[in-house]
Amino acid sequence: MVRTRLRTRMIAGAFVMSLVTAAVARPAAAADGAEGAAPEGASTPPADAAPAVPAPSPSPLPPSSPPPGDPAAGESPAVSAGVPMVAASTQTAQVARYGLGARFRATSVPKWLLGLFLDESVPLSSYTGGLEFFRRSGNFDLVIGVAYQNLSPKDGNWLGAGNPPDTDTDYIQFRNLASYSVDAAFILHTEFNEYVGIHYGGGVGIGIVVGKMLRTSNMAPGCQDNPGSVTDCFPSKLCNVGPCTEGQLHASEGGSDSSDNPSRFSDKHVPAAYPIINLVTGLDVRLPSVPGLAVKIDLGYFLPYFFLGGSVAYQI
Repeated sequence: MVRTRLRTRMIAGAFVMSLVTAAVARPAAAADGAEGAAPEGASTPPADAAPAVPAPSPSPLPPSSPPPGDPAAGESPAVSAGVPMVAASTQTAQVARYGLGARFRATSVPKWLLGLFLDESVPLSSYTGGLEFFRRSGNFDLVIGVAYQNLSPKDGNWLGAGNPPDTDTDYIQFRNLASYSVDAAFILHTEFNEYVGIHYGGGVGIGIVVGKMLRTSNMAPGCQDNPGSVTDCFPSKLCNVGPCTEGQLHASEGGSDSSDNPSRFSDKHVPAAYPIINLVTGLDVRLPSVPGLAVKIDLGYFLPYFFLGGSVAYQI
């Protein structure tokens, strides 16, 4: 029996981040003032001269306004001694901070996606959970994630694209098939206000596969016309009605599997590891009364599945 292996080649994208920090200079010194001197050439009136009528005192001049950029004007200095100034809030936003989050996602490998490579398959609806460690600088996050993903669909019939259904349809059972993954993602944030924002980005990683996949060749009259049905297409040499029981399948193990002589076996072609491409976007919800706490709603693609879920993160 001819079996076709399907391999996926991935090209991982890279993201480059650069940060620019402006220098801060001390404010310029205030200009020195000097007392005025009496005008030269003033003469003393004769003793016998009539007392002069005192001239009215001039009205006091209003205090001069501080020059633009002087801290006394109540404004943040923009330029001092020719050096650009940066507001304290801007400087604080650029300081790197760290945090920890927990995520949980509902996952799906839909039948239409499997249909790109298979004529018959069983779609996956499952879950994943994990932890995220992140470094935030301004609106940029570097996120390192570790997660567990259940990769076991229900038992059912599978057939490679273009293969003859009467001889190449297999009954496949997944036993604790799962993966442990590590990924690095580069995430940007856009804030609409102090409560709501969005995030978007992507990354790469690797998944380590555990568990096994059990295969048994089918051969029954219904395989030709209805290969996806486990009641019409089943190992007819092992049982009279499909699907065969666990006891019947277990008793067949140890032989050489073929459609004429079905024998359940553990497929060794399951990869031990696979590359991950991660694309994510979603909504950020913050509570101003609890600084550092954020709730995120995520959706995206994390090879090999689509996901929708959420996470809670706390920034130190």
